Amino acid sequence: MNKIVPFKKEIKFNENIGEITSIALDDTLKFKDSNTIVGDLIVRGCHKYNDIEDSFSYPLPTTITVDDKYDTKETKIMIDDFYYEIVNDDTLIVKIDLVLDNLKFKENEIVPIEEEIKFNRDDEKIQEEIINEEIIQDNSNEKEYSVYRVYVVMEGDNLSKILEKYNITSEELSHYNDINNIKPGVKLIIPSLDE
Repeated sequence: MNKIVPFKKEIKFNENIGEITSIALDDTLKFKDSNTIVGDLIVRGCHKYNDIEDSFSYPLPTTITVDDKYDTKETKIMIDDFYYEIVNDDTLIVKIDLVLDNLKFKENEIVPIEEEIKFNRDDEKIQEEIINEEIIQDNSNEKEYSVYRVYVVMEGDNLSKILEKYNITSEELSHYNDINNIKPGVKLIIPSLDE
């Protein structure tokens, strides 16, 4: 997934800008840790005023905090768009769109449950009452239990990946779920072969 991070910065020159004859944007942005990007956006170029051409370079210190729900191990930081406007003869406003490319949601870990949750197979509210990867037991028969898992569909998942991951058939999965509605965020009841 890509996420666009927009910036709008004002650069005050010590003299009149006149006209911009060339302009470029570079960056030194990098991940300081898995949730923080630091560095400079560097606006450089040349401007011409009263037939005098002069170069300029302005580093814009930048810090971006990425929500910890994202896995950033393979994320790349790229400049997507850059435009500028001269205001008040001595002020340059730059608008920059950065893209965080290949941003992924973190895989949820299996959360062990503290207490047993029991339900009948016919209980339609089960998907609203359970959380990702909990083990659920069915007490249709007080002496015999069936074990189920709940899986929250992640970005990039599809039916065949889920069937392969849990080693089940589409018929087994469709007995408890609407397999025509598999999209990120949907909770699936997975019958477990582990007894």
